[in-house]
Amino acid sequence: MIDRKMGVHGHPLEIQALTYAALRCSREMLTVIGCSKNLMTAINNRLSALSFHIREYYWVDLRKTNEIYRYKTEEYSMDATNKFNIYPEQIPSWLIDWIPEDGGYLIGNLQPAHMDFRFFTLGNLWSLISSLATPKQNEAILKLIEAKWDDIVGHMPLKICYPALENEEWRIVTGSDPKNTLEL
Repeated sequence: MIDRKMGVHGHPLEIQALTYAALRCSREMLTVIGCSKNLMTAINNRLSALSFHIREYYWVDLRKTNEIYRYKTEEYSMDATNKFNIYPEQIPSWLIDWIPEDGGYLIGNLQPAHMDFRFFTLGNLWSLISSLATPKQNEAILKLIEAKWDDIVGHMPLKICYPALENEEWRIVTGSDPKNTLEL
């Protein structure tokens, strides 16, 4: 997905979820003897930090969206609520009506002053499979997929991203790459 120009850069969810899964697999393969204890500790610390970061900052549901609407901007301290300086105006107009009341998902990307609110299927499903998301988040992701089946699945096996890029936005972001078109 990352080689397709879709405006994804920084810390995309797919890469975070795959990293988490790889770290979990490496931990299972490691035999704890001698100096590998330090490696095991490092892996466990990274897993803990990564899972906290994704679960806390990538998660969006109606409650989180309402929280973002009330964010103060230009806060810079350890106590800041808006740690990434996200502007409420960045919330796309389609989001509130799209998220079901009992659903939610992990956003596509997060970086300072920018949240990519698109739903990336691969990253959300890897988060489910690898236990990166909490059980409650897993349930909300599955409820969202069920409620928005026509948007996410439609007439094809499974869409990479929702909403799809269209018209001039598609041309600008993808460099007119036909693999990213809405029509197949």
